[in-house]
Amino acid sequence: MNLFKAHIVHPHTQIPLIVYFNERDGYVTFEKDEDVLKVLFELKDELREDTLFQVNLEQASNICMTQYPVDDLSGAILFLTKLGVDEADVEFKQMLIH
Repeated sequence: MNLFKAHIVHPHTQIPLIVYFNERDGYVTFEKDEDVLKVLFELKDELREDTLFQVNLEQASNICMTQYPVDDLSGAILFLTKLGVDEADVEFKQMLIH
């Protein structure tokens, strides 16, 4: 299985996400970047009480529940650009699966 991973900030919610592209199955999936969120909360504790940020976190949870079909890696990048992510901010790295 060829699995690729990239880190982005969602352009509308400003939530850090990890993007996975599974080349074999042809899907893009999202996961909240909990490591980055932890650092953000440590730096800006008020984010825990920020209503808009909490709503955006909930929206990010929703996007993480779905697999999005794409044909190939360039299709995954195109999908992200349609979401509003700048192509220059997308760098997929192949993951080694044991």
